[in-house]
Amino acid sequence: MQLAKQAGLTVITTVSKKNHEYVKSLGADYAIDYKEEDFVKETLAITNGLAVHAVLDTVGRENANKSLEALAFNGQIAFIAGPPDVNSAISFAHPLSFHQVALGSAHQSANRHEQAALKKMGDNMLELVKEGKLDPLVEKTISLDEVPQALAQLASRTMTGKIIAVL
Repeated sequence: MQLAKQAGLTVITTVSKKNHEYVKSLGADYAIDYKEEDFVKETLAITNGLAVHAVLDTVGRENANKSLEALAFNGQIAFIAGPPDVNSAISFAHPLSFHQVALGSAHQSANRHEQAALKKMGDNMLELVKEGKLDPLVEKTISLDEVPQALAQLASRTMTGKIIAVL
């Protein structure tokens, strides 16, 4: 969200009502309550029916499938937690691009070029943090002994930021 805003993009996100102000403070132009609103309908209303050029889906396959309905002609979807049903989405009348985000796979491959590219991305992100242009959203710092409780807290989905364990 922060990087998209820095790139000059209009940011539409889905989040529970209680976190609307939080995501807007991070750069969201529009926050849609995914519990109460149809995010596709709301997105199409915001874009005057034109839809969006890109979606980053971090929820899962079912949500990614629904997100396809909010994509414009030649739109792109990047997904982390599960791919949409690509076969049913392929249409020559409404072409889309699909991108799986699996950054860890670069480390498992023997592709040194991609490993170097991933390192460069990480270095660039750290530089933005250092310059104060990117907030890493650290909510809490904990000891190694507190990791099990922190994992339970993450699983409850009640946190908005990151937890850092100090070794």
